[in-house]
Amino acid sequence: MNSRPLDTDPGSWSEYVAVLDRMDGPARLRAAAELSDAVRGVRLAGIRARHPELTGREIVARLVSEDYGVTLPPKP
Repeated sequence: MNSRPLDTDPGSWSEYVAVLDRMDGPARLRAAAELSDAVRGVRLAGIRARHPELTGREIVARLVSEDYGVTLPPKP
C-alpha cells in the first residue's frame, strides 16, 4: 500500500501501513468489514440529514439505488 491519501501526513500513513502489515488475514478481513459498515452508516446518516422526510426503508432504498442502480419495490 504505497499511495498515501493527500489529506494524510506521511507519519500517520506510515503508522497505518505498519498496523496493516502486523495484521493476519482474518484481522484484515474484520477491519475491512468494520470499515465498510462504518462508511455505510455515514452514508445513511447523510441521506437521512438531506431527506428527513424519508422513512428508514426509503433511506435504505435510496442507498441501494445509488450503490447498485436497483430500485427496491415499495413495501406491500
